Amino acid sequence: MLIVAGIRLSRDEALALSSMLTRDGFDRTARAVLEALTNGEQFVALTVDDREDVLAALSRRTTVLVELRRTLFDELNWRREGLKPPRRPQGIEAATSRRDRERVNVAWV
Repeated sequence: MLIVAGIRLSRDEALALSSMLTRDGFDRTARAVLEALTNGEQFVALTVDDREDVLAALSRRTTVLVELRRTLFDELNWRREGLKPPRRPQGIEAATSRRDRERVNVAWV
């Protein structure tokens, strides 16, 4: 499995992501994903521009890579605002048991 922005992607998901990036003209980012996949690396090192490319490619499509899109969107918002990202608990119970007083950044795309 390949890890992109902290999200585990299967081989098929990584290939689909690379295909989307290539279709949208983000060849450098697509190559980074493919090289990591073919070299058997666990992680893809993405620059901020690469992250924006992935986000742009995912924003125009309904895809199984929703979690990756959400993670990148949140991270880019935090970077732009200069905030430290909050710790995100894992699992469905974490999403359903959010405290009322916890502040959450919400943006519509």
